[in-house]
Amino acid sequence: MSIDPALLEERDFLLGSLDDLEAEYAAGDLDDADYESLKADYTTRAARVLRAIEAGEHPAPIEAPTAKRTGWMWLAAITVVATLAGILVAQFSGSRTLNDTITGEIRVTTRELLLEAQQLLGEGDLDAAIDVYDDVLELSPANTEALAYKAWFLRLQGNVDDARPLVEDAVAIDPDYADARVFATAIALDVGDVDAAKGHLDAFDQLDAPPFIEQLVVQQGLRDRLAEIARNDALARVEPVALVDDPAPFSETELTVDDVLLAAEALAAQGEPFTGIQLGEWMLESVPENPDALAGQGWLLARSATPDALAPAEIGLTFLDRALGVEPAHPEALVYRAFVHNFLGDPVSAAADLAAFDDLDTRPADLRGLILAFGLRESIGAS
Repeated sequence: MSIDPALLEERDFLLGSLDDLEAEYAAGDLDDADYESLKADYTTRAARVLRAIEAGEHPAPIEAPTAKRTGWMWLAAITVVATLAGILVAQFSGSRTLNDTITGEIRVTTRELLLEAQQLLGEGDLDAAIDVYDDVLELSPANTEALAYKAWFLRLQGNVDDARPLVEDAVAIDPDYADARVFATAIALDVGDVDAAKGHLDAFDQLDAPPFIEQLVVQQGLRDRLAEIARNDALARVEPVALVDDPAPFSETELTVDDVLLAAEALAAQGEPFTGIQLGEWMLESVPENPDALAGQGWLLARSATPDALAPAEIGLTFLDRALGVEPAHPEALVYRAFVHNFLGDPVSAAADLAAFDDLDTRPADLRGLILAFGLRESIGAS
């Protein structure tokens, strides 16, 4: 079968463009939105050309994008977002390149197969995508993208037993592959291995993952699931010590501030927020200037407020102010106060708190996830 040279040229251009795009993004010359949009465009077009080559077709020429550099690259592109089983998949994370481990014709063939698997995903054909990943793994048994995504698709089909060793292999080969860490967290939770799930998510939080992979963590509720387990464990420790008649002072127990705050959160989740608040008051009698305790109590109070009953939020705000008086760069207090200011109709103060949080050297992942999950930036118009 003869292949149109123009198609081969177009294939090489698009595959090369994907490599260039990764380099541009890694160098910081593209923002996240442009990167996601361009990668989606190149991937879709490359998959179409590869299918045309396989079928021996001669499709109409695909117009190449134009580029103008003024400090970074500006290109026209279309955004393609594939949603599968309630999970956002934006043409995969883009955090994986194949250049480091695959060379020559094998590299090209493997890249083509990975593009084909993405195309099949967009069409909703999981079985066919898994078959393509099997082909990739025959060529490159250590290909982390194929291992991780085959595992993920198997998990979506309910085959967790076969999925777990694959994703653990991907993590072992490349511990810094963010996609695999997220998938491994979810799969570990599925089988009840909480320690492994926490370890994978903690490792993920140390990575510079693309925002859409962080969005997947939110969509899968991974932090929420681990937090619920931690809250219930804490309540089991706190209840026989503090939720009794005439409890000993907090300072005379072996409980930590985190134990009490988590137990109070568990009570709030069970519909007993005021019992949780009373638990916080008991703790604060012993540690009245502890910023963690103050921030946690303020957050509990604020979330018991309603639009028709603002007083708990206003009282909660005073606790958050006290926490920041003790520790001005307290990340939880800054984020919680931003939410409370916004709820009380003061978006300017909310934006200031959020900006202060953004300026911190360390911004805990759970707080970033909270901001993302509830759309705080969009709500207050912060950039």
